[in-house]
Amino acid sequence: MKGILRGIFLAILFGSTSLSCKHNPKIKGDLLLTNVNIIDIQSGEIDYGQQVVIEGNRITHRLEGHEESDFEAIKTVNAGNKFLIPGLWDMHTHPDDPEVWRMQPPMEAKDRLLPLFVIHGVTGIRDMGGDLNLVKRWREQYSDGKLLAPKIFACGPLLDGPNPMWDGSAGIDGPEKVEQVVDSLMAEGIDFLKVYSLLPRDTYMALSRYANSLDFPFVGHVPFTVLPSEAANTGMKSQEHLLEILKECSAQIPDKLLKEIRGMKDGVQKSVAANNFRIGSYDAGQANALFGLFAEKEIWHCPTLSMWQKNAWFEEELKKDKELFAYLPKYLQAYWTPKYNDHLQNRDNQEYINVKKRLYQLYLEMVRDMHNKGVMLLAGTDMGANPLCFPGIGLHNELKTLVQAGLSPHEALKTATTHPVDFLEIEEDYGSVEVGKVADLVLLDKNPLDNIANLQYVFAVLRDGKFIGPKEIQEIKTSTKAVNAAGDWTEDELK
Repeated sequence: MKGILRGIFLAILFGSTSLSCKHNPKIKGDLLLTNVNIIDIQSGEIDYGQQVVIEGNRITHRLEGHEESDFEAIKTVNAGNKFLIPGLWDMHTHPDDPEVWRMQPPMEAKDRLLPLFVIHGVTGIRDMGGDLNLVKRWREQYSDGKLLAPKIFACGPLLDGPNPMWDGSAGIDGPEKVEQVVDSLMAEGIDFLKVYSLLPRDTYMALSRYANSLDFPFVGHVPFTVLPSEAANTGMKSQEHLLEILKECSAQIPDKLLKEIRGMKDGVQKSVAANNFRIGSYDAGQANALFGLFAEKEIWHCPTLSMWQKNAWFEEELKKDKELFAYLPKYLQAYWTPKYNDHLQNRDNQEYINVKKRLYQLYLEMVRDMHNKGVMLLAGTDMGANPLCFPGIGLHNELKTLVQAGLSPHEALKTATTHPVDFLEIEEDYGSVEVGKVADLVLLDKNPLDNIANLQYVFAVLRDGKFIGPKEIQEIKTSTKAVNAAGDWTEDELK
């Protein structure tokens, strides 16, 4: 009996000894973030005191702070209770805006815009019109480690009528030309098609049918000859800037007033008279029926509210934003002035400015009602020719306007994180801080769920797993300002 007991005792002793000698395997990675609070954008919940391991450009581990593990990381960052969110997306940008081509900007000056997105937490953008070859160059430079840039989805040239509004557009000369134009652009590797305002009705309808037959997305301006409801029924995946909604949801201009408007010689007077009537006759009930159609057809909307706001209150906003001009190349600083900018004409006409302000207030109401109807919203700035729509920080302003429209900070954050990746159908790789996903992340000093303005407190950004900390962010800001101050463009370029 003693021998049996002794055997059991030894088995327990050596068994427990062997157990105590076992260690969890080492967790290897390029970067270990400790003491970080992870915001789940879908639920709005926060997991406090987490540990995140990144290897290459992917998140490989997420652990509770109290879990003891043996880490072997090249770099460790104690986040000190900062807040980690997925990278932000600006879903309406023009880093190479055709409207600005007449300023003859140097290519390198355009390049300097891209890091400004990233250091403000914008790790992805939708390029809504520009030189596709330049976008390809940016992608190549990023891959080669020569340029810090966001991930870019691009359409290339705008699809417009035979007499396009802007340089570089693909003017389609009739419905019979649609297939040829679309096929050539798809062969160039575009991610989607963007239709524009002057596209004739029959050409638009032909384009929508052909794109749908290819199951290829088309987005953009609702053309002047098409109603938003018609665009929804033909499958336009996203509508931009709230265009033509007011026309569809207000009364028809009476013949007497229409005759008066047509008799006006001043185009600004015509615009003021027509818009004042439409704003006054806007039918919220009709609009809500339209918004219900958008929700039913799963049509996304990118309202670009901050663009409308900056334009309506330009003088006041300029005073607040003036110091940010130092981060812009000289050609864009010049273009964001009334001397060159089409959007800044007639600033001395108070009636005209008042209409812009009334429109903005109505657009806030529209966005609130869209959201309440379940319309999916995308955050976008229309950065490019539009004054005071800055790369990167402009998206922070856009999310503030969405909160002003009635969204909570949590709901506004979705429009720049989970909504874009769902729209782009890349949710398996982006949009949350989860194992297996790409490490495009933003580390914030303050909680954006408490106040959306806390997005301005960017401590660090991860782009494809690369850690861009406070030192690197400051170096980018300093060098960008220095190069811009030295100048690689003057107004003499235009002579």
